[in-house]
Amino acid sequence: MIDLYGLSICSRCGRARVIDKSSKSSSCPYCGNTERTDKMVFIYECRDQETARKALGEAAGFEAPSPKEERAKKRKIEKADPYSTMIYKFENSTDLDEKMQIIAKGLTKIKGTFTIEDVAEIVGDKHAEKYVSAMMDRCYIAEVRPGQYKG
Repeated sequence: MIDLYGLSICSRCGRARVIDKSSKSSSCPYCGNTERTDKMVFIYECRDQETARKALGEAAGFEAPSPKEERAKKRKIEKADPYSTMIYKFENSTDLDEKMQIIAKGLTKIKGTFTIEDVAEIVGDKHAEKYVSAMMDRCYIAEVRPGQYKG
């Protein structure tokens, strides 16, 4: 069976959303209204979920940045303060392992060796010991001197 995705308008709230057409029903993420997929009207269909998302964005008036704008944004990020960049990446990550790797690599790059107090500045005093212990267990960091860590 070929996966098909489509854009449909919710019959209750009127907002557009991406639907997996292979499912029997779909609940609107905005108002919770559930509708049978075979009874829905689709304004756009495609085989790729990412393409469907882009179509939804375009239908909502979102314009994707040009490759030139993307390169400029990447250069701006690369030139940014390394500590602020690390904090931004940490705060915007949802994966705990990724968060630990961001801290380990970031603090090592910025400070060379770091302490539990440096970790506490990022994760808070309550969680610092747990983070350091978990990073050591996963070999993201090593204790190079008593109380000094490196990734």
